[in-house]
Amino acid sequence: MIDVEVFFDYTCGFSNRARHWLDALDDVQVVWRPFSLLEQNRAEDGQPVFEQAEQANNASLIALAVHLGVDADGGDVDQYRQRMFDAWHEEPGRLSTEDILGFGQAAGLHGWDHDRAFAALGDQHAAAEQLGVFGTPTLVLDEEHTVFVKLDNVPTADRLWPLWEQVRQLALGAPDLREWHRVVPAPKDVR
Repeated sequence: MIDVEVFFDYTCGFSNRARHWLDALDDVQVVWRPFSLLEQNRAEDGQPVFEQAEQANNASLIALAVHLGVDADGGDVDQYRQRMFDAWHEEPGRLSTEDILGFGQAAGLHGWDHDRAFAALGDQHAAAEQLGVFGTPTLVLDEEHTVFVKLDNVPTADRLWPLWEQVRQLALGAPDLREWHRVVPAPKDVR
């Protein structure tokens, strides 16, 4: 069994595509770790979002904190994760705190302590930053190989494994390659 940790944010479309890809790889064991893009993008001189009173009902932060709570309570974190991604990206409508907590309770969340949950989310975020995580999704293949991967589309069934092997090979076999970005030309002006 191959193990990989993935830092993600429910608000991130690239994380949603990565979950479709990675969930389809039967022989890859994935551990999903919350990483708040809201916190990552806050002003440097500002207070952490986990400590701001006005963020107490922020759906993206609550969704990530409930993920950690379901996991800590021994619930079905994969069920919760899939339900949250579906609700965020594939179903219309705005999610309320009650919706998110309901998804968590259905997956095994036993209680909700906002302060404790946000503190755990802050700790998780700090641990990710120590690994160099700056965006989502970020895949941690081992202690020395962490890669940020953005997919334009979910790979087709025949591309699932080849893409996994290519990403692993590039991450593990080319340690001197720090960043690689596909450049896409702007569309030509059609008149």
